[in-house]
Amino acid sequence: MSKQNRIIIIGGSACGPKAAARARRCDQHAMITMVEQGERLSVATCGLPYYVSGVIESRDELLQRHPDFFRDVLDIDVLTRTTATFINREAHTVELVSLDTNKTSIMEYDKLVLSTGSTPATPPLQGRDLKGIFTLTKIEDADAIRSVLAQRKSKKATIIGAGLIGQEMAETLVALGLEVTIIELFDRVLPALLDFEISAYLEKHLKANGVNLLLNQRVTGFNGDNDGWVNKVVMESGQVETNMVLLALGARPNTTLAQKCGLIIGPTRGIAVNEYLQTSDPDIYAGGDCIENMNLITKQKMLAALGSIANKHGRVIGSNVAGGRETFPGILGTAIAKVFEYNVARVGLNESQAREAGYDVVTSLVPGYEHATYYPHGKEILVKLIAEKSTGKLLGGQVIGPGETGKRVDVLVTALTFGATVDDLANLDLAYAPPFNNALDPLHNAANVIRNKLSGYARSLPPMEVHDKIQGEDKFTLLDVRSPDEWQETRIAATQAGLIPLRELRSRLNELDRAVEIVTLCHSSVRAYQAQRILDGAGFHDVKFMDGSIATWPYEISSTEAESAQGV
Repeated sequence: MSKQNRIIIIGGSACGPKAAARARRCDQHAMITMVEQGERLSVATCGLPYYVSGVIESRDELLQRHPDFFRDVLDIDVLTRTTATFINREAHTVELVSLDTNKTSIMEYDKLVLSTGSTPATPPLQGRDLKGIFTLTKIEDADAIRSVLAQRKSKKATIIGAGLIGQEMAETLVALGLEVTIIELFDRVLPALLDFEISAYLEKHLKANGVNLLLNQRVTGFNGDNDGWVNKVVMESGQVETNMVLLALGARPNTTLAQKCGLIIGPTRGIAVNEYLQTSDPDIYAGGDCIENMNLITKQKMLAALGSIANKHGRVIGSNVAGGRETFPGILGTAIAKVFEYNVARVGLNESQAREAGYDVVTSLVPGYEHATYYPHGKEILVKLIAEKSTGKLLGGQVIGPGETGKRVDVLVTALTFGATVDDLANLDLAYAPPFNNALDPLHNAANVIRNKLSGYARSLPPMEVHDKIQGEDKFTLLDVRSPDEWQETRIAATQAGLIPLRELRSRLNELDRAVEIVTLCHSSVRAYQAQRILDGAGFHDVKFMDGSIATWPYEISSTEAESAQGV
């Protein structure tokens, strides 16, 4: 009879339980032990904001699997309230300490799995130990926030960090009746994920829902009252009154155990692994938030603290510790969040990341609707695509709006995974019927805009460049080709702006100065692009349209009963 495979898995959140379950399914005779320092396994921590808000009523709904399931159904030994303190790689042993009895024990392994997760980033700010300052990574954190909100009747909340958790918790706290301020070090929300145009689109929505945004602000500490409760957030530029603070500054991989036993830590500060998710020790595997992943586009290493990725890691590891040779190819940085009525999603590289990686890029910024415009109750979405100029290869995409963004980003995930170009995307046979889609999906339109740019038919300027030209008082014509009613309702207030409706453009060409640059715009760029082509055909030599036009303009819009100027 062959020797039993002894598998120890350290960490019981997402990757660990998945690895344990998969290993058991692959090897019915292995001795599998799971070690978790908390009381619970398989906690759906991504649901914590919704538990705080009350959308998820009971904490039990976040517990995906009870320890008894692993013991009774999978025959896996579970040691909760137990921490691993040292790995002796030469002896193939792990030192464990019971948090209840403080008793130390030694366990032998043939294969070891590290799924030690991550820790919230908490810089050593002055006043950090005041009451009322929270992070949100565990059910206990959510319970503490719920308790404070119930008992202290807080009126003002401050979120430090405008990442995914910050966005989701802003919605939660506003729904609970609090005045919410988000403080962010960088110049936009979701700065690691979105480009300026998409962030600005989201920022307008946050402000419309009462969220106060303080961008480009560095927090230096906290002040408290006589009872030790936080009452002010101190920044380099001033102070914000508050009753509670949420630190949402991201997470750092838990690598202490790996470092103590000499495993290689990568440049991202996550545990280095190969395609089999083996560490630098072939008998030790690692997955989840504690490891670094390979970006499928740049081939560079990156961190990703997401339960979806951790579960994929767990399956690969579970197969391999049971004798398999499965590989994990890498990730695309896919993310999605619900922020009030908007759904914001992204995948791959944003424009800034693509340029930093050395790509010469071409982009499109296309507003649209989730389904046929003539079918009732359609909601808007905004798509940004990024592609390599020389090849048309897709590099990334962002989708935002109250409409259906999830299926669009999932299409982009699939396209990017298989190295698709904008030509491929433009011709995908996506499902169409009026309640579900347009005859051409917004992704098709966004791909076609890039194809038009690559072919030389389309030339554009992003809204930021147009804004800079207006502010710099550059001599150019900002030609609005919408209808007079649309012009009267909303328009960009600029001395360079004028109106010639598209239907009248061919007959009024003599009103335009051929010696200056012309930038056309409309509501969503469709008419603006048509106007550019008309002017090209009429011999104008310096014409562009504004990407996204009025629908994506992130700056001030005049909505007064404008002057009656009807020409340029």
